[in-house]
Order: sequence, then C-alpha cells, then structure tokens
Amino acid sequence: MPLFNAYRYEPLQAEDAIRLISLDPAADDTTPPSCSIIQRQHSTQNFKYHAVSYAWGKREFSRTLEIRCDGDTSYLRITHNVDALLRRLRRRKKRRYLWVDAICLDQNDETEKTQQIPVMGRIFEEATMVHIWLGHEDDMTAKIFAVFRKVSVLPEVKQQMAETIATLMRTNIRDDGSSGINFVVAFFDRSWFKRRWVIQEAALARQATVHCGSSSILLPGLIAAAHRLQSLDLSWYSVKMVANLGRTEAKLSTLEVLWHFHEADCLEPKDRVAALFGLVSESDRFALDYTLHWADLYKQVALRAFSCGDNDVRLQMLLHLFEFG
Repeated sequence: MPLFNAYRYEPLQAEDAIRLISLDPAADDTTPPSCSIIQRQHSTQNFKYHAVSYAWGKREFSRTLEIRCDGDTSYLRITHNVDALLRRLRRRKKRRYLWVDAICLDQNDETEKTQQIPVMGRIFEEATMVHIWLGHEDDMTAKIFAVFRKVSVLPEVKQQMAETIATLMRTNIRDDGSSGINFVVAFFDRSWFKRRWVIQEAALARQATVHCGSSSILLPGLIAAAHRLQSLDLSWYSVKMVANLGRTEAKLSTLEVLWHFHEADCLEPKDRVAALFGLVSESDRFALDYTLHWADLYKQVALRAFSCGDNDVRLQMLLHLFEFG
C-alpha cells in the first residue's frame, strides 16, 4: 500500500440509519480483511446482520481495513483486536454483514455518536446473532470451554456442586492433579468481562456465541456454568456478572440494573446509565439525552426512581448511589 488513502465516512442518511460492513469472504485467516460499508434503516428496511461485542483493548491503530466504495479503495486504521475478530468471524465463501462499533460509527464525529449511543441496545436486540469476542485463545482455552459445557448441565444440588466442579477442573484442565482454578480465574480476567457496555450487548441478544480464538461456546451455556461456579464461594465479579445476565430476561428498573451490574467499568460517568439503558423496562424508561452532563443525567434517574414503584426499596438503593451507580 504505497499511499494511505484514508476512508471518509458518508453522513448517516436518516435518524434511524446504521452502517453495516459487508465483510468479504476469505479462505483462511492469513488474508487481510476487506469490506464495503452500507447503510440500512430500522424503520423501513428489513435486513439480517450480526453484531459484535468486544473490548477495545489498547487503542493502538496498527492495522488497516480495506474498504471499497463506488470503485474506489480506501483504508481505515483499526486495532489489532478488531483485525483479529474480523479474520475469525468472516465466512469462507459468502459475505457476512456485521455491526462493529469501531468501524460502523464515525469515531471522530461526536454528534453522530451522541445520536447513536442511546440506540445501542436496539442494534444488538435486532441482530440475528451476537458474536462475543474475548480475544485470542491460549493452550487452556479449549479445555476450559469443555469444562464449562459439563458444568452448565450439572444438577443444582448445592451440597455437591462445589466438590463436583472442583473434580471436573482437576481432571479436565490439568494433567498433574492440580486444581486448574488459576486458569479459570485467568479466563474470567479477560477485559471483556469488566466492560460495562457489553452487559446489554450480551443480555439483549436473540442468540449469542462466545468466541475465544477458534474455541466457542453458546452464551446460555456460559451463563449456566457461571451460575454454578458461584458455589465455589470465590469473589469473582466477572462470574457474578455473567450469572446475572440470566436475570435480564425480564427487564428491570433503572436502579435494579445499576444495582446488579454496579462493578462494571466505563470511561464516561454518564455511561454508567447509558451503557445499561437497553435493559430497563419500558415502564421505567425515559428519554435518554446523551448530551446532558453526567450529574444532570443522574438527577433524571433519581427523579424517575421516585415517580413509580416501591419507593422504600428505591430509597435504600439511592442511599448507596455512589457505590453502585
């Protein structure tokens, strides 16, 4: 690539429009990813696409994505992690339509991001499939996923659960008789499990698959495994977070959502609310204005909390607002 012809985003054509990448197929992972970018409207165009939930990681844009548009070729700088997930998720013979925030949102257009952020939940809710990308695999990933599949179907007998799980780890992860627990801890220490935005991305998915390199597991299986892993009485936020994804099938109040997922990280203070807003029940929802200062948004949440529901319970939550919200 002798000259870097930087990709220029076309403005979104409507308020409910989103961009999708039409990812080119490739026979193997060695071919650099390439695509075209299209726009679709939620209200007028019925289309199928997959969405990707991932952690950005280091914002070092060391890779390039080739983008074709009207016969021209341009390039967008992407991170190593985005490059890796595109290589893994593309198909061998057919195009795949994906929504990936680093590509489908103009990261340099603050107005566009302000408009798109409140509808993030809808983007993942309407996707045919959500791919959860945890990053590259290691030597233990396939064994850990195999243990999770076995743990996920264990009968929920609390007296025997911890012992059964410990035996599965000892016999399936390590050959030397050690517990294998450190490898499970390392797995749940991946950055995806700590990120706040991924909670609604996973919880709202119609179907979701968790990918770690070439290994994968269906999200319901991981949720069931995490629920049972809690019997080990270890203080793992990541395990608790995944187990709590099962609670979101019935949507919750804003304060309940903040309460269950209060430990998840985000960069912007107002994202403590915005990142989880797709999980809030319709009866408790309000117009989310992302242009507000975070303090004004927090006030809006507090006022809404007292406008409906059990105020005694909500008052107890609000007393701990800065601990969990």
